[in-house]
Amino acid sequence: MQFTVHTLSRLMDGISAMSISTKGIVIETKSVKKLYTWQIQSQPPAILLGKITPKIQVFTPESSFKIRIQGCDLDAAQFELQKLWLSSHVNKLTQSIAKLESLLEKRYLSHGLLLTAQKMTSELAGYWLNWSLDKRFERHLAQTRFTLEEVHTWQQQDIDEFREAYIKKQLRDYEGYFDSVASKPLTMAQRRACVVVDERQLLLAGAGTGKTSVMIAKVGYLLNAKLANSEQILMLAYGKDAADEMQQRLKNAYFSATCRTFHSLGTYILGKVEGKPPTLSQLCHNEKKKLQFIHDTLVSLCQDRAYKQRLLQLLRAHFEYKKNESEVDFSASSVVRLVKQFSDLISLYKQASSLGSLQNLETEFEDLLSVFRPVITEYQLYLNNEQTIDYDDMINRATKYVKEGRFKSPWVHILVDEFQDISLVRAELVKALLGQHTRSHLFAVGDDWQSIYRFNGADLGLTTNFTHHFGSSTVMQLDKTFRYGQDLLDLASHFVCQNPQQIVKQVRAQSVPDVPSVVITPEMSANAYTLVIKQIAMRHSGHTSVMILARYHKQLPSKEELMLLNDQYAQLDIIAMTFHAAKGKEADFTILTGLDKSSVPAVRQKDQIIEAFLPMLEAYPNAEERRLFYVALTRAKRQAYIMSPSEPSVFIKELESQF
Repeated sequence: MQFTVHTLSRLMDGISAMSISTKGIVIETKSVKKLYTWQIQSQPPAILLGKITPKIQVFTPESSFKIRIQGCDLDAAQFELQKLWLSSHVNKLTQSIAKLESLLEKRYLSHGLLLTAQKMTSELAGYWLNWSLDKRFERHLAQTRFTLEEVHTWQQQDIDEFREAYIKKQLRDYEGYFDSVASKPLTMAQRRACVVVDERQLLLAGAGTGKTSVMIAKVGYLLNAKLANSEQILMLAYGKDAADEMQQRLKNAYFSATCRTFHSLGTYILGKVEGKPPTLSQLCHNEKKKLQFIHDTLVSLCQDRAYKQRLLQLLRAHFEYKKNESEVDFSASSVVRLVKQFSDLISLYKQASSLGSLQNLETEFEDLLSVFRPVITEYQLYLNNEQTIDYDDMINRATKYVKEGRFKSPWVHILVDEFQDISLVRAELVKALLGQHTRSHLFAVGDDWQSIYRFNGADLGLTTNFTHHFGSSTVMQLDKTFRYGQDLLDLASHFVCQNPQQIVKQVRAQSVPDVPSVVITPEMSANAYTLVIKQIAMRHSGHTSVMILARYHKQLPSKEELMLLNDQYAQLDIIAMTFHAAKGKEADFTILTGLDKSSVPAVRQKDQIIEAFLPMLEAYPNAEERRLFYVALTRAKRQAYIMSPSEPSVFIKELESQF
């Protein structure tokens, strides 16, 4: 195609000639000849009607320029210019939109996919949405351009509607699957948690809401929808029993995925990198041996006079040791307390070191840490000589290997149970695994109302501020409990949510019981719970489970007493455990005992250095103790009996005020 350059362009712009071909537009001046290819032009050249003479405007990514022309059919020229430009650009548009449509049809509109779509359409929009398409091309391109414009101009309402349409389609397509994957059909909230597949997803699952059923169903959905294969799915649980249960339930449902605890995951990673699985030190499993090791280490270190003086100063300053004593009495109660503190501190110190948060703590507690550091050095030398590791070494080394790329993670989907119990160091391992894949998925299932392990480093903020720690995410809730009645649900929910930092959840119970789910009864003697057990046995002839719960082991019946009770009431299965141990368990009836005002909430003298190494303490009084009592309250499927002593816990008084 040949244009004649108007005289004014020659005079004002120095352009002597212009020619157009399938390659692009060639502009000639007296000194240079330059080709503007169709590929670099951001939209088709436009024919403009000037006041004196028509112009052709050429668009490049940096700028645009106009050339006056003469002697041509302007409509025909505009058509040909679009045709030539389209020949270089149309394939990229159609292929990109086809790929986008395929992704949007096959996958949930996750935050990552939305970002990809917005980036893709933003780039294409600069080329395609700023000019009018000739009607003769509309038959081939109108729908493609419409899709581009629609996605490019999405508002939040459009995004929400698109996601909802996808969810409803998947719910229809997999209705039969969700009806049969568990022992009873999944609820709508459970189904939605399965079909929403965001890169980062938190499912808040209260007590008895069927979280394990959702996790198993989620795996099955990923496999059936061909969003992942079994080798790409990792399920993480905290205890071996929970991991084994998930593995068995997967097997029963004919699904396959990797189920591990964090510790077995660490063992696996170290075994893969180092060629053999690590050996755990006996000090990990035997607290008595660990305390003895620390005791013996202190005795040995005190052969150095300077160290002994630092230890004595520490004991006098913080452990009420006799001020005039010049020797260390290693049998003294203050030394026993110090040994226990050091035992607890070893793990916390290692975690803080791996997270790079030691500097301020070492400055604040230099007097204590100057005594402690030689102990942990000896501890680590002992492990090295044994050729063993402890649990902290396991997680820290596993994280290091993943970050360095020495371990290649096959897992694209990671599902974590009891997420409210996760610590920062474990979160770092999960993040490192996720970071190995361009598109990875975390499905975290937990309940901030049941976060009771801060003393082990569990950081509730990882759940309550999930998006802050893990990036843009979807947060969902399960809305129905199957364990207990509506009255217990109302009572327990109101109780735990007195702490304003707890996430408020809208949960309903499946059943409304005929009799009260919570009974507060006087505790007139130390074994008054036996009278409650007798009442339960008289009213229920079939096999019935009973759980006796207390804050401390010493408040529970002995093994011999339990054996006698089980022999006396053959139809009852009676067990006893602490509030902490009961988490994740359930029974037909529970009996909460030992609820005097000095036991619940627990009143402990705070150890300043241990507190400093733990996640930040919540401002609300007794926040974790309140959650612990909530856990104890919600173990009963039929009735929870609360034994009220003569000087009852303030928690009992609070519950009584709600009746």
